[in-house]
Amino acid sequence: MTENTSRRRFLKATAVTGALAGLNAAVLAQDQSQNEAVILLGGETSGWLGYRLPGEAEADGSSNPTLTLQEGTTYTLLWENVDGAPHNIAFQNEDGDNLQVLRPLSVEEGVYEEANGTETNETLSLNVSDSNVTGVSTEENMTEEDEETTVAEDELVEVSETVDGEGTVQGVQFTATSEMAQYICLVHPNSMVGDVEVESADGDGMENNSSG
Repeated sequence: MTENTSRRRFLKATAVTGALAGLNAAVLAQDQSQNEAVILLGGETSGWLGYRLPGEAEADGSSNPTLTLQEGTTYTLLWENVDGAPHNIAFQNEDGDNLQVLRPLSVEEGVYEEANGTETNETLSLNVSDSNVTGVSTEENMTEEDEETTVAEDELVEVSETVDGEGTVQGVQFTATSEMAQYICLVHPNSMVGDVEVESADGDGMENNSSG
C-alpha cells in the first residue's frame, strides 16, 4: 500500500514537472517566434544590409545576408533606403520568377528607428493594423493581440513599389513558402540579391540558393 502510494506520488510529480517543462518550452518558442518574425534591412545599390534577421543569424550590417525562414510563419519586413537611389523588393523562386507573396504596408514615422534601436536578442513585434505599422511592442508591453498575424491573399503583390529618397522606409508582410529562393531588388538585381533558406515545420531545412 505504501509502495503504491509512493509510486502514485512520484508519477504525479513527474507529470507536473513535465507539464512545467512543456510550458516553459512553449513560452520560449513563442518568444523566439515573435523575435524571428521581424526583419529589418537597409537598402543601398551595393547590396541589402542586414540589421535584424530571423533565426539565429547575427545582424551585423552584412551585405545580402541569407534569410532563414520557417515555412508557414508570417514575417513583417521593414527596410530603409540608405543611399537615396530607387529600390524595391521581391521574393523569387529558383527559376527567378517573382512570387505573389507580399502584402504592402505603410509605416508610421519613427517605427523603423524604434525597432532598429532594440537589441537583436530582445523579443520584438510590430503593431500592424489595416496594413499600417503603427508601433513597436517589446516583451514588456506585448499582448496576445500583437501576436496574431495573418495575410489575406487578395492583398498580395509580386513586387513592392519602387521608392527613392534617403531615409524612406517601406514595409511588407509575407508568409514563408518552400518556393522562396531569394529576395531581390529588381532595379539592381545584380547587386541587391540574397539567398532564402526555408525550414519546414518539422525542422527539415530546404535550402534554396540561386543568387549566385
